[in-house]
Amino acid sequence: MRSKTPKPKPSSGKMPGASQSQVAQHLDVSQPRVAQFVAEGVFKPLPTRKLDLDACRISYIRWLRDETRKSSQSAAAARVQDARAKAIELRTAREEARLIPLESVQAVVAEILGTYRYELTGIAAAASRDLAVRAEINRHLDDAIDRCRLKFEKAKRDLIAGRDPLLEDAE
Repeated sequence: MRSKTPKPKPSSGKMPGASQSQVAQHLDVSQPRVAQFVAEGVFKPLPTRKLDLDACRISYIRWLRDETRKSSQSAAAARVQDARAKAIELRTAREEARLIPLESVQAVVAEILGTYRYELTGIAAAASRDLAVRAEINRHLDDAIDRCRLKFEKAKRDLIAGRDPLLEDAE
């Protein structure tokens, strides 16, 4: 007597699971997007490299609901939007001639200070015939000009660093 064991059903030749294109059609996304989900680990392929349609649908819904993904995308989009707005503002300022290259400002300041220093050289001679008094006046003028030069250099560093050069440091 032979015991009755269930006979295996003849296979239809189909492997369990769905292809990426079938999942894409089921979720209404593109096949490359499904491949991206697989690469990112959102969809887990079966050992046959096929995809479980139900598991992919659930993973996709969870992915859509993921608040951390949404907030990080929102933050990134906001940063991109801010950068674009700043670029537009700079371009507009440049076109309206409200934006001047720092090198041009430096050249103008250096030219004016040079002229001012030259004009001051005659003050000591006009003020006194005494050479000691002239030397003392020239020393004070040179000190004043050096203080101005140092202030301009600090202002340049502050402008390059994006700080307001007119604010005093709390040193």
